[in-house]
Amino acid sequence: MTDSILVASCSFDLDPTSNLLVLVPEGIFRGVDGRPFDAPHWNLTAERGRQIVAALNDRKIDMVIDYEHATLKSQSTGDPAPAAGWLKAGNFTYVDGVGICSTKFEWLEKAKGYIESEEYKYLSPVLFYNKLGEIIALINLALTNTPALDQLPEAKLAAAAQEYFAQNNDEESIMNEFLKLMLKKLGLAETATESELLAAANSVFTKLDGAFGTTLATDQTLNQAIDKAVEVKAAANSQAPDLSQYVPIAVYQEAVNKASTAVASAKAKEVDDLIVTACSDGRLTGKDTINWIKEQAKTNPDFAKAHIESLPIIAALSQTQTSVTDTSKQQKQQHTAEDLAVAGMMGIDLGANA
Repeated sequence: MTDSILVASCSFDLDPTSNLLVLVPEGIFRGVDGRPFDAPHWNLTAERGRQIVAALNDRKIDMVIDYEHATLKSQSTGDPAPAAGWLKAGNFTYVDGVGICSTKFEWLEKAKGYIESEEYKYLSPVLFYNKLGEIIALINLALTNTPALDQLPEAKLAAAAQEYFAQNNDEESIMNEFLKLMLKKLGLAETATESELLAAANSVFTKLDGAFGTTLATDQTLNQAIDKAVEVKAAANSQAPDLSQYVPIAVYQEAVNKASTAVASAKAKEVDDLIVTACSDGRLTGKDTINWIKEQAKTNPDFAKAHIESLPIIAALSQTQTSVTDTSKQQKQQHTAEDLAVAGMMGIDLGANA
């Protein structure tokens, strides 16, 4: 608890016939002895009252009503603290114009007798409040006949109430839920060790720092780092792009298409040349075979090329027909009869011999 949170008990008339047990009244009020002396008054607003009720309803155990705050005193004295009654968990409500109430409570037989005989007439809550007198939390309730705890000095009351609150609140449960959330967001199993959790968190912090120039891994808070990341992103989005680094998509696509066409044309020419050579050296013979390989070359030139290269050369067809002629006649004869025949089958015009 911080120094700005104060503790006090006060007392209200007990109405044993009501179906609602009023625990803390709405609005501004004081103790019958003039307290509080360290704040202008006590004040329970409807907004704060609903917050307190929500916190009370999160508790999984009933809240005890004891005698003369014996539960708090036992923190210092060790004396027994018998229950006078119980406020049932999950049955707190805020009633506008009335205050914080319990809708389901139980008085034990001994306490019923005291109340019916008016041996006890007051219900005394122990409250946390700030220096403005604003009620922050309800800690404990007791049957009492004294508006102030004369038997327990204020300093001891504060220490006892804070210890009691620490032992009975849901802080551990809240922390467990927070850890589960952090483990999930960091991609860790619930069985992860503390060192694994720290390592994962530091890794995320370092990544964030590297991406946005924050200093989360050293001294910056997460909120500050997120604000910085948002600022960096907004600045990046607001910058005009450098058009010299980009081209229109149509220009890019045209260049890609031209390159693809050039590659395809070169590959087609390569296969066509290979077919002519294969026809000349005997690897391809017959019109049907030549037409089939030409069709394959249209859709799968690599297959056609590989197939032709795998075929054996027929030596008889690959011999030069002009090997016995003299040099002058060889220079004039550009194509052999076999070349012209093959070209004719392929539909290629090689032109007349020179």
